[in-house]
Amino acid sequence: MSEIVTLFEKPKLKNPSLIAAWPGMGSVAMIAVSYLKNQLGAQPMGEVAPSDFFAPTGATVAKKIIKPPESPVNQLSYYHSSTSHSDIIFFIGSLQPIPHKEYQFAVEILKVAKMFGVQNVYTAAAAPSDMYFKDKPRVFAVPNTAALLKDLMQYEVHFMGNGTIAGLNGLFISVAGEMGIKGVCLLGEIPFFTAQIEFPKASLEILNILTKLIGIEIDMVDLELYANQKEKEIEPLAAILTKDKSGSENTSSEEKIIPEQEEKIPRSIRLKIEKLFRQAEFDRTYKSKMKLKEELDKWELFDEYLDRFLDLFKKGHGES
Repeated sequence: MSEIVTLFEKPKLKNPSLIAAWPGMGSVAMIAVSYLKNQLGAQPMGEVAPSDFFAPTGATVAKKIIKPPESPVNQLSYYHSSTSHSDIIFFIGSLQPIPHKEYQFAVEILKVAKMFGVQNVYTAAAAPSDMYFKDKPRVFAVPNTAALLKDLMQYEVHFMGNGTIAGLNGLFISVAGEMGIKGVCLLGEIPFFTAQIEFPKASLEILNILTKLIGIEIDMVDLELYANQKEKEIEPLAAILTKDKSGSENTSSEEKIIPEQEEKIPRSIRLKIEKLFRQAEFDRTYKSKMKLKEELDKWELFDEYLDRFLDLFKKGHGES
């Protein structure tokens, strides 16, 4: 056993599969795997010490105060199945390792998997596209052996020709193949603009496939409700990004900056808008962004501030 892995329990598992997840775009993997783990009532099995695989790369702000660095949580748990021919080991990591340490970290986890006789490994990830946010996300299945392609064809999945899968959710399957373990990464389609916000609809579709692959059934009502709730929350943002700007494209640049237009907006309103921008940039909450949009719409200034408003949803404002 590796010095960085501590097992609280060494259960006797029948033909176990390993399902692993780390944070990624749209929180797709974490939502899917955490939901499955919780629904099955998986039991604690062990943990992986951060060792030299992790180092703080930014600061977390909570209630206006910078918090001390926190160690990542790397938990192993297990589930004895009464209906499936295979038990399950879960690994969920709260943070991806620092660059150039991902490979060795994957090896350490997979050593544990081999010790318990794991023959199949599954991960999840996001596949950003220009999909309409209300459409059903596609699921792409990417196995680490050609033989698995034939098995996967019986499911409602798509396949990736050539490309890359960033992060450990993809690399883990590659390393598993190197170590002689079959593996599949399931990628749920998400709209580009949800890369930095949760998109549980993709997680739901991944679970619909994953539960079939491992031969179990779970109640997905709570996840369906959560996905519907999030869809309603992002609808205003989607409307902004798909807004038809044809009515303003024919306006000349000179017409946009004439002094008379500027004078129609009181200086106090401009100052208020600046204050709302600062607030949105500071706390980055959905509520503050929508409050800003309401003010811009009220004074018909949204087109003028459009680029700056959309920047609030891009990665880089205090996030790593």
